[in-house]
Amino acid sequence: MIVDWGKEGKDEELRMEVKEEHKALLKSLGLDDEDFDRFDGKLVRYEHDNKRGVRIYDPYYETSYNEYIGIDGWSAWSDENDTFMSDILKGTHEEVRRKELSNPRANQEEISEALEKKFGKKTDNDPE
Repeated sequence: MIVDWGKEGKDEELRMEVKEEHKALLKSLGLDDEDFDRFDGKLVRYEHDNKRGVRIYDPYYETSYNEYIGIDGWSAWSDENDTFMSDILKGTHEEVRRKELSNPRANQEEISEALEKKFGKKTDNDPE
């Protein structure tokens, strides 16, 4: 069943009503209260099924949903507990942070000095 949505506001902005009884299921997918404002019934919407739970249509990742969204734009159903993306990226953020801390970036002055050392002194004249 696709949930009904309607037009609200002065500028006829599209808004999809997120039913209270579906919010807990949507939050189990990783969505938060702010994401519910992004449901417009077109580019961001959801479906509810009594057996399978909910799934969202969010092909452009407009919400905070961070799991895999298929080529058709739909997420997995909430009863599938899909953690494919989280599983393959597990530890990645910590590894990136660790490498950034172990290899601090050079500041602009150090970069300038290294370039001068390699290519010679600065010239005041630009070649024409």
